[in-house]
Amino acid sequence: MLSVREHQSMFSQRQHKNPLKRSIALSLCVVTSFFASLAPEGQKALSYGGTDDSYGDQRVARLSPQSVLTWWSHDATGYHPAVGLLIENSSSRDLSGILIRFQGRFLDLRNGYTQVARDEWDGEFHRNQQKFIKLRGPTPYELPIDKDQWPRIECKVMCRVGTVNDESTQDLVVSRIDRITMTDEEAMEKLRQDQGRRIITRQPSVQNDPPRRAKEIRREPVKPLVATAGSLNGDKPADRPAVAKPPVTRTGLSRLLAQSNIAGIGDDFFAFEQAFKRPRETDAKDAAFTWAKFVPDADGVEIIVGSKGRTGKADIILAVIPQFLVSQESQVVSLAQLLYKKHKTDRLKGPAYSVRYLPSGRVQVGGLSGAGCKGAIFFPRGQVGNENNYLIQLSRLPEDLDNLLSAQARRVPMLSVYSPFAGIDTSN
Repeated sequence: MLSVREHQSMFSQRQHKNPLKRSIALSLCVVTSFFASLAPEGQKALSYGGTDDSYGDQRVARLSPQSVLTWWSHDATGYHPAVGLLIENSSSRDLSGILIRFQGRFLDLRNGYTQVARDEWDGEFHRNQQKFIKLRGPTPYELPIDKDQWPRIECKVMCRVGTVNDESTQDLVVSRIDRITMTDEEAMEKLRQDQGRRIITRQPSVQNDPPRRAKEIRREPVKPLVATAGSLNGDKPADRPAVAKPPVTRTGLSRLLAQSNIAGIGDDFFAFEQAFKRPRETDAKDAAFTWAKFVPDADGVEIIVGSKGRTGKADIILAVIPQFLVSQESQVVSLAQLLYKKHKTDRLKGPAYSVRYLPSGRVQVGGLSGAGCKGAIFFPRGQVGNENNYLIQLSRLPEDLDNLLSAQARRVPMLSVYSPFAGIDTSN
């Protein structure tokens, strides 16, 4: 047994050792907490700086739309708004194996109803590689015979590359659904044949680029004044070098009027393809006439060309010009003159103005005439649909143009733009 003195000495030694242990334990806890707080930052630094990590590259991954085509897709349930896109991997890395999600929002402008279509894929997608995508609204519509009564649908296509947040969602394109019905196979084939609307986009700069340092302005020391000889020209100002003027950017109808290679009456369909690319729509079901609709790069202008039989020559031209593109009436007359280009020595006469009162309202017409050509300009007569357009008609055929177009408009859907003016006599 221990004596009372030995027991007291052992108890005092334990009391001396306990504060040391407590100090060591406290130090270990502080060090452990410090490294634990640094662990996520260290992992994040490795993730951002590593070359194999995809997170840092996904932040700069971008897709660029190259061409777009919209239509009404038909199936057993009805007609669906649809859009097709040709997109390109314009980012600085290979996106193969990365999940890319696409979303199309179809907004009915009449009632605000929105339907959403989605698609995704994670296949091969190398740098500068192009791929086709298709999105179709899930809710069908019943389309009336009159195209002016079709719903006005606006489509917006967006995408996300990889696992990103809402701020990294890319807006690819916003477009109206064209008033044309096709199967999905026909539409995608047209898109593959480069018959869609080309899109020119500017790639935005990467948001995560380091901020550029402002350039330092170096100020040179002031030079001392030096006497120089005067000019021999007396008081005449010295010739200054000509300052180059910035190029004029033309838009809409002005761009079309400034185009050098424009096709017109008597030209072959090939000339129209060279001037306006391949036609958006064709109709050759009737052996008597072949029709083709070309869409120039003019923000909504359409040029419909009719050829009698299978000659492939432009015998009839209809030019549809939205009213908002026209700032002066002379622009419409100038376009009519350009489409009459085969007779450069003999300019079109007119327009000779007249007015018709129809059950549907008042119509203003400007008659045109030239060597081997006749036509007219129809002025807008309303605020919606085809009534809000200027319409130019030219023909080199001897037949009565109004009766001919009225009959063809009942058979050819693309000629529905002429329906508001059908039956109007322009011969006077």
